[in-house]
Formats: sequence, C-alpha cells, structure tokens
Amino acid sequence: MLGHLQHDMETHASLPDELLLNTIFDYFEHFSERVQSKPREILLYQRLRQRLTQPLPELDELEHDYLSAHESLQRLRVLLRHCMEYWPQGCDGFANALKAFIEVLRQHIHQEEHTIIPAARTALTPEDWDQILHAKDQYNDPLFGERVRDEFRELRHRIIQITPEHLGGFGMIHSERMSAPHASAEMLQVRGLTSSYGRIQVLHEIDLNIRAGEIVSLVGANGAGKSTLLMTLSGLQPVDHGELRFEGEDLRRMPSHTRVAKGIVQVPEGRQVFRDMSVYDNLCLGAYAHAKKRSEINYEIERVYAKFPILRQKHRELAGMLSGGQQQMLAIGRALMAKPRLLLLDEPSMGLAPLIVEEIFHIIRELKNEGITIFLVEQNASQALALADRGYVLEVGRIVLEGSGRSLLNNEQVRSAYLGL
Repeated sequence: MLGHLQHDMETHASLPDELLLNTIFDYFEHFSERVQSKPREILLYQRLRQRLTQPLPELDELEHDYLSAHESLQRLRVLLRHCMEYWPQGCDGFANALKAFIEVLRQHIHQEEHTIIPAARTALTPEDWDQILHAKDQYNDPLFGERVRDEFRELRHRIIQITPEHLGGFGMIHSERMSAPHASAEMLQVRGLTSSYGRIQVLHEIDLNIRAGEIVSLVGANGAGKSTLLMTLSGLQPVDHGELRFEGEDLRRMPSHTRVAKGIVQVPEGRQVFRDMSVYDNLCLGAYAHAKKRSEINYEIERVYAKFPILRQKHRELAGMLSGGQQQMLAIGRALMAKPRLLLLDEPSMGLAPLIVEEIFHIIRELKNEGITIFLVEQNASQALALADRGYVLEVGRIVLEGSGRSLLNNEQVRSAYLGL
C-alpha cells in the first residue's frame, strides 16, 4: 500500500493524501508500540533464542527494527506535514524518508518469512508451539494475541474505507488534508470576556483568538487571572459577559463535559491526578467522554505509553506515589486519552526540576507536530514564548500585550517584567 502511494506521488506529482498516510502510520505505530518496549516478550523470538545452537543475527536486526520504528514513524509524520505546508518544495524530504521506510519494512518482512519462520519450524519443539498458541489464547503475547488483532482491525477498517479504489479500497470521499499547524482558520474566539468570583471581577474584556495548529502562550504574574481564564474556557468558571466560540459554536451555555467531547481538554495546574488510583485507571478515566470499547481504550493507552514509557513501567502503581514530573506526564497522558483538539495546559512546569521542565516542553512541541492545538498558560515566560507561535501577556485580568512569540521575547516590557533582563 505505501509503495503504491509513493509511486502515485512520484508518477503524478500530486499532493499526498495526508489523512490516508497518517492512518497507515497509525497502524504501523500501534504495532511497533505493542512490541517495542520489550521485544523479547515475543514468545517465538524468545523460544528461538533458547533453541538455536548458533546466534542468528537476523533476530537482533528485527528487534532493532521494532525499537526504531516509533522514531521513524514520528519523523515521517513531521516530514509529511512539512510536505503539505510547503508543497511542492517540501516534497523531497518526505518522499525520500518514505522510500527508505518502505525498503526497511520490506527487508524486515523478507527476513521474518525466509529466515526466522523457517528457523523456528526447524528448531522449536511441539511444546514450544503449544506455549505460543496458549499465549495467543490467553492474550499474553503482544505479537500474536487476539486482543492486539482486535485493536488492529479497527485501524484496517479505516484504511480500507479511505483507500482509493484503484488501490483496492472503497474510495470513500474524504478530506485529504488534516488540520495544518499554521492553518488560518480560527479555532477559538474570545471577545469582551468578563468573569467574576462573586462581586470581584477577575477577567476584564478579554480578547484573544487561537488558530488551528498553533501554540499560543499566555504569560503573567501570579494572580493575573491566567488559571481563571482557562477554567472559563473549560466551563468550570461562569462567563459574566462577552463572546466565547469554538469553531463558530457558542460555548457559554455548554457544560464542561460537552466541551471535552468537542475536543477542549484541560491539564490542570498542579496535575490533580487521582492519587489513590493506579496510573492505568487514571488514564482510563481520561477516555470517559468517548464511549469506547475496551480494545479502543487499550489502543489509546498504548499510544500514551509509547510517548511516556515510564507510565507503562509504573502502570500498576498509585498515581500519588509518582514523582512530580511523572505525575505531570500522567496528567498530560490522561488528557490525550480524551483525544483533544484544543489542549489547555495550566502551568505544566510548576514545581519541576530544570531537566524535567525541558522534557515537558519537548513533549509539548511534539504534540503540536502531531496536529494538536495548544493554549499554554505558563509562568516560565522565556520557555513559553520561545515555544509559541503567538502569545499574550495578562496583567490584573487584562490583556496588555500580544504578538508573535519571538516579538514578545524581544519586547523590553516583557524582558523587564517577566524575563529578569
């Protein structure tokens, strides 16, 4: 399939089908995530290593493929998005990376079919095969398990639906473009927004907008009203006056759970994980707005584990036993379970060590590359504005400055008040 799509791109010099390609990457990524954390859990490989009298280099190569697959797929996603944004000039990088990925994939399949499986048929005992089949029946083996096949089935269904008919699919009409990181369409519009705690007005005539695919940062001192604004967007704080629209839809009378279902998801200040519940159960709660089958929830959890391997390692531990950085990763992972389209991040670096802060901001940058729009509220103004496409400065409940992240970083008022320069 990928080979045919690559051939079509080269032959017809046509814009790639971004949605179809990303859906195919989802399929491969899910497979790599299900086996890459501990490749030797693949029972066939494990038994083969035990039975062979001579080392089989291909086993090491195949395990390396599993371990490197996630990184390769993420690079392909970034290059694809660059290709879509800067077509046709940006096409070569994606086309070359896709060609290399296809070649590695073909070699991998060839090695499994012509080296590994024949060696297994010769070396493994009937008892080995019985154990492999038993693992399949018990859902224990990540390569052969029935549960994993169920998770792939839905992905295959999506691929078949939108694959062109000349490539053997149903050719369902769909938008070939996904939301571009710098799309001009406004996602969130706030106009003249005011909000109060009792008789104390906290937000005064707030005007801001967020376009699809952007990172927009909001910086300001403690008590400026940053968290109040996020809670107003989430539906946890009432609107006194003003306009609040998400993709043209009025949010003012929309309850918070409906906003989550629409894709507006908040990671609260201070993490606020459920301390007496396990990491796994915290993640499951993130999917409550989407009535999913268990296989779908497990699929989404595996995607979170791939992004935050420490959460897989600690999935049975109580969330309250995690370090601050691990809890922040759990809070972000729980939000990702809700499939956010607009992710509201409230002080994600608060109370974390500098190295962990760097990692959190790296994760935020990756989320943007994956197409998630981000509104980042952060006291660490230098990091937040360096990361942002655009930014706002909030003082005592009022927007006093706005502009690109770079321009605000160079603004003397911002440098003096927030950067200590």
